[in-house]
Amino acid sequence: MLWLVGFSLRAGNLDTLYRRLEYALEHRADYMREKEEKIGRLKRLVHEARSSDESFRLYDSIYHEYYIYKFDSAMVCVDKAERLAMKRGNVYYQNLFRVYRAYLLSTTGYFSEAVAALSAVDRSVFDPKLRKEYYQACQWAYNVWAEYSDDNIYAPRYREKFLAYSDSLLAVIEPDSREYFYRKAEREGLGGDFDWKKAEVDYLKALEGLHVSTRLYACATCGLALVYKKMGRYEDYEKYLILSAISDQICPLKENLSMQELALHIFKTREADVALANRYLGYSLEDAIFYNNRLRLLEIAKKFPSIVMAYQQQNKEKSRRLALTVSFVSILSVGLLLSLLYICKQMRQLRLRREELAAVNRELKQLNRKLVNTNHIREEYVSLFLDLCAAYIDKLGKYQDLVKRKVKACQIDDLLKIVNSSKMSEPDAKEFFVNFDTAFLAIYPQFIEEFNALLREDERIIPKKGEILNTELRIFALVRIGIKDSSKIATLLFYSPQTIYNYRSAVKSKAIVRDDFEKQVEALCALI
Repeated sequence: MLWLVGFSLRAGNLDTLYRRLEYALEHRADYMREKEEKIGRLKRLVHEARSSDESFRLYDSIYHEYYIYKFDSAMVCVDKAERLAMKRGNVYYQNLFRVYRAYLLSTTGYFSEAVAALSAVDRSVFDPKLRKEYYQACQWAYNVWAEYSDDNIYAPRYREKFLAYSDSLLAVIEPDSREYFYRKAEREGLGGDFDWKKAEVDYLKALEGLHVSTRLYACATCGLALVYKKMGRYEDYEKYLILSAISDQICPLKENLSMQELALHIFKTREADVALANRYLGYSLEDAIFYNNRLRLLEIAKKFPSIVMAYQQQNKEKSRRLALTVSFVSILSVGLLLSLLYICKQMRQLRLRREELAAVNRELKQLNRKLVNTNHIREEYVSLFLDLCAAYIDKLGKYQDLVKRKVKACQIDDLLKIVNSSKMSEPDAKEFFVNFDTAFLAIYPQFIEEFNALLREDERIIPKKGEILNTELRIFALVRIGIKDSSKIATLLFYSPQTIYNYRSAVKSKAIVRDDFEKQVEALCALI
């Protein structure tokens, strides 16, 4: 993703640089993901740290990833590190993270709070590194405070403090380093004498051999661009703004200025590219919101209305011309359009009628199938009823013959035994059950499957080999055809009412829904 890192500062014209900027903007989500992954690795290392010093170093690294990326997360990091330093009694890191806090506060416009945080730093125990961070935070606080004030009363005071701390900072930075040249150029560009030529030379020295993927590159190119603007070299101004904006995306650096400066420059110099200016300013707004930088949001709020209004006016003019063209074409086409609308309407109505007719035909066919099935079921009922009547008429005849024979043979005791027997013989009962089971499943062939669907999967009832229905299924088959009274079911199945009740309760306990179980059974195998 970072193929842009190595390109030359002076390579390519503005068109080439804009293409590279567009590439960086297209991949800004990828750069952010790489950043988040790096931060995630550092956070994991904090949890694995074996010593306080290691934890402090890791918190320092996390801060330097966050402080130009996301304000809230950077503050969380500073809070954690400062609490740990206080707990461990480490004065150096207490002071260091207080300085970091001040830098963050001034970045987002909390100037008084930033100065208060810097005042709380114990300067008696400073070492060179801490002194550098302290002067840098002080310089930054008064610089942005002066820019924010932008008046003739307070701004000059803050500017003087900025210059004083800039001199102090230069005194502790390694001479002839890139950072030294950058800070020197910054002071020359913002100092009282405003030596733009010296600032240009020092910014270029700071940029020598510097990678585009570093924050110093982004800051130096932005500073150099502003110097060229003061010198009236607007092509170089635009070029270095683009380079800075590219670096902002690659770092990625959400606390940035170059993109909104570039948007404003495009808006003021190229009327035809108002849409591009609007888009670039939108990216700046997105970054400011992501970072939670209220100062940048205020800056953008001042610039946004004019660009948006111009963009809307441009779109309005385009829309007006387009409307005229469309109106002219519409007038020429109105006759054809009306004809097409009429034809389409007629075809749509015809299609709707055909669809309605087809739907009615489908319903009629389905209804006919249901009626045929219902008639068949009724025939089955009649056939079953006649078969049972015939069977019991035959049994009654045989029973009468038996009684006559017993009476003629004076076998009164045998006859009394037969009459007093309260239970059907086992063969007769078995025959009755076979007839009932066969007839019932002929009428309701899906009964067993639908009945088991009401039970929990591990409690389903399957007839044994050789059975058609078992006792449980037979009880609820009678419930299905409307015989719900346990006494009646007991009479038909030759059990006591208590036994039938026990069977029903046991099966009901296996149901998925117990409360309405028997109502669900009554609704099984609906006919029509």
